[in-house]
Amino acid sequence: MPQFQNGAASVHYEIVGSGRPILLIAGTASDGASWGPLLPLLPNRQLILIDNRGAGQTRVDGPIELDEMIEDCSALTEHLGLGAVDIVGHSLGGHLGLGVAAAHPDKVNRLVTLGTGIIDAKARVLFRDLSRLYFTIPPEDWFRLLYQWLFSAPFFRSEETVANAAAASAAYPHRQSPGDFARQVAALDHATPTDLSTVCSPFPAISTFSPRPVPSRAITSGCQASPRRSSPTPPIPSTGKRRKPWPGRSLASSARSPDRHRLPAPRQ
Repeated sequence: MPQFQNGAASVHYEIVGSGRPILLIAGTASDGASWGPLLPLLPNRQLILIDNRGAGQTRVDGPIELDEMIEDCSALTEHLGLGAVDIVGHSLGGHLGLGVAAAHPDKVNRLVTLGTGIIDAKARVLFRDLSRLYFTIPPEDWFRLLYQWLFSAPFFRSEETVANAAAASAAYPHRQSPGDFARQVAALDHATPTDLSTVCSPFPAISTFSPRPVPSRAITSGCQASPRRSSPTPPIPSTGKRRKPWPGRSLASSARSPDRHRLPAPRQ
């Protein structure tokens, strides 16, 4: 169980494969295991999966802050004796990746953000409500509510699919606790904008990640602030197909990007 100490946190990570390193950073309510379905698609690369504070097997007491998660990612590359690495971040993970690129440009070769943007007022209310309800209802029911945010209509066509996904998420041995979800939501409330003018690494910004799209115009407005003028990739058309839920993760397979609009305050 690889762990390293960074400040008050015992940070968990996993390494899969060998080759040029990629640091994979998950979003809110997810941990490194959420990348499982993608690992076979990235052969000949060393994949570094980090558990953010408040998720997976990373342990830390008290409130958590996004700046601390950014420093965890940077410290992990030092702990592993790596130079500059490629970073892929989904949703909140994209915000953290941008934070690493802004604060430690020498540690980032390239950065890919997947559906990363700000949280609007509607999303903030939803996350606070989910945080409150997680303490009061069975985990399976809570995940069914969370899926309303994560997935689009095709996922819900089969009650068996929804029930199996909720059961797998609830049974995941490193499932995020209600308290840890609340701590991550609180951290999102304190998030500050990333100054993209300081990000010199090229970063493709993927504005659509199958279950639901993040408006490409919102991603474009964020990219224009970067000195490298990284263009968002064209929206990826949704096929309506769904992967089977992968049991070894905190949500279900096919995660969605909870972040919306520019890059200021992240989410998921």
